[in-house]
Amino acid sequence: MVASPLQQTAISGWRSEIAWRKALVDFGAFDESEFRSDDLDILGIVHGYIYMNLSIQRVFGARMPGASPELMDRTYVGDSKGAPPYEAQPGDDAPQYTERIVKSIERVFSTQSRPDLDEDAESTTALRARRPDYSALSNSELLAYSSKVWDEHAAELLRKHMLMMYESSMVTGLLEEALAPFEDPTLAVRLMGGWGGVASAAPAVGLWELGRIVAGSPELTADFDSGVNGLHERLHDRTDEVSQRFVKAFEDFLLEFGSRSTQEWDVFPPTWETHPEIALGLTDRLRLLPEDKDPRRTAPRVREEREALTAQLRERLADRPEQLEKLEVALRTMSVWMPARELSKTNFIRALHECRLPLRELGRRFTDSGHLESIEDLSLLRLGEVEEMLGDPDAVIKRIPERKEWMKQLESLEPPFVVVTDQVPPAAEWPRRSAPSALPPVQPGEILTGLGACSGSATGIARVIDDPSEATELEPGEILVAPETDPGWTPLFTSCSAVVVNVGSPLSHAAIISRELGIPAVLAVEQATKRIKTGTVITVDGTAGTVTVH
Repeated sequence: MVASPLQQTAISGWRSEIAWRKALVDFGAFDESEFRSDDLDILGIVHGYIYMNLSIQRVFGARMPGASPELMDRTYVGDSKGAPPYEAQPGDDAPQYTERIVKSIERVFSTQSRPDLDEDAESTTALRARRPDYSALSNSELLAYSSKVWDEHAAELLRKHMLMMYESSMVTGLLEEALAPFEDPTLAVRLMGGWGGVASAAPAVGLWELGRIVAGSPELTADFDSGVNGLHERLHDRTDEVSQRFVKAFEDFLLEFGSRSTQEWDVFPPTWETHPEIALGLTDRLRLLPEDKDPRRTAPRVREEREALTAQLRERLADRPEQLEKLEVALRTMSVWMPARELSKTNFIRALHECRLPLRELGRRFTDSGHLESIEDLSLLRLGEVEEMLGDPDAVIKRIPERKEWMKQLESLEPPFVVVTDQVPPAAEWPRRSAPSALPPVQPGEILTGLGACSGSATGIARVIDDPSEATELEPGEILVAPETDPGWTPLFTSCSAVVVNVGSPLSHAAIISRELGIPAVLAVEQATKRIKTGTVITVDGTAGTVTVH
């Protein structure tokens, strides 16, 4: 998705860069002086798309004992094609950082729990409870409040989440090292799942419970059968006990998970709070599922398989105590850092939501006054221009039409997954999203390869979905084929029998959630959404990392 000017200046540009730099310095792998003071180094904006500088991650891998640039590639881009081979540069392997990094490693591998993240969760809950009455704030006060929430809450939570990414990559690195003697690439995937407590999986349980209320009520079933459009208003108008119980449960759900969306880094994403019909549409899908699809029932399979495999590996390593100790340390820290990584992101997104809503209120006011055509048009201005608009709207809004047209053109194009700084192709040369795949459509008997993310296999009808708003098309038991996923997609995992995505890595959202819910998944299947057509029968083997076409 194209990052709007407001997203670039209020979230994903310099503000995120600062938090990310602090995380790298805190870990001990970099000094602040290595970064430029007047330009982005970690993040890049290419024709409106946000990119992560893979070179920074590779330097991190070169400097960290026990890691490597290649490990960082596998962690962040998986098996996705296009990244040029790593070539060492002067200063990459810098011994002066070793002592600081070793201290971080010791801290990570000795950590038994992360109560600070639970405290952060309580803090974001309190922040939500203190949300001011936006209608009582002036335009300038709304803008000031948004910046205050970022400075006092979101910035620190983002720094902590970025630090968590590097800490968790150490855990997966140690696991790979411990499993190296077995020469079986499927082992790491099978040991990463079933740890429980993954925050981004919690909405699936909440929506499941809402779906059970609907399934057990003829009145609610009739309301949902009439369609999601206008459903939110119809439910609030009903006075029967079960409808009021559902409305209360739904409002509680939005209070807890309303910050989630399918575009979590955007400045005006369609969150479940601002667009409740999205969450109702997901509820509509889940109400149709049988009881055995309860996400609380499917997850234990992965845990049981992991525990059985762990017992086998312990037995096989009984005569190699050093290797066995590596495995034990990796598993112990995995149980802490896998849930912690997702909780740290959830905490940040909840704070970010409180930053975005005041800006959304500004957009609504300028739309009501006739200066903007829609709330989202405010995102076409930079943060400084929004401040300028408060004093002289007419001087600023004239910049919007050209930017809107340019954004529309960019969103119709398919950006390259990897770009090399001095080889960025002009946007005009990017393929159109609607264009056929450069690879041929899949044929019966063909086997596509990717990265196995959750063990197990499933055969079913493929359903290609580019946006979760199309959730009504996904039938129970079908196989979800998606470009990529984030927490807004999580409830769809409960409805499908397996997942295939175009891009991903062992620590991407699709990998973590598929393991948490026990759903076979294969990631980094090149152009899967274009090559696989809806209706194709496929078998997804999440252990081997293959997709077989029937």
